[in-house]
Amino acid sequence: MQNTPLIHWHSMFMGVALLAAARSKDGRKRNGACIASADNKILGVGYNGLPRGCDDSDESYWADEDDNPLRSRHSYIVHAEVNAILNCVVLPLTGSTIYATQYPCPRCVQSIIQVGIRRVVYMDKKAHQAAQHQAADKMLADAGVEILSLDELEASAAEWCGKLGEFIETTGPAIHGQPET
Repeated sequence: MQNTPLIHWHSMFMGVALLAAARSKDGRKRNGACIASADNKILGVGYNGLPRGCDDSDESYWADEDDNPLRSRHSYIVHAEVNAILNCVVLPLTGSTIYATQYPCPRCVQSIIQVGIRRVVYMDKKAHQAAQHQAADKMLADAGVEILSLDELEASAAEWCGKLGEFIETTGPAIHGQPET
């Protein structure tokens, strides 16, 4: 019998990103990110949420009036990728990989490039954000940062993480006495 792990590195790091996403209070979309070094050490973890000190119960932070920046959650929420960078134990992050549950937006890509991350691995990509993806792709390509879907990188990891994500979404609320949604 050979001593082998139950999951591979890509599954582990995206799994950590999925678990981090479960901490998000954003009812529309919970996102998570995990930054790993080239030698497979976790350097930072984050999820999308309000900045410290902002009151989660203030409904204006969670409003969806995108034509009014004062009442749009997009004006307030710190994205998972940026939170993972801000929560890092070391800087710069030269040569590291960020695992993100969602394809990064241009703002997040700016931060990813600035800290020296060399590879982005993501799970989901929203089709309706094609123009944002093109802007992110341009910056990533120009900066020499590789971007891959988890499915492209390792299909078995994508399958495992998909199951983990479903488990978290369906079982998490029941475990904590919250109604399932």
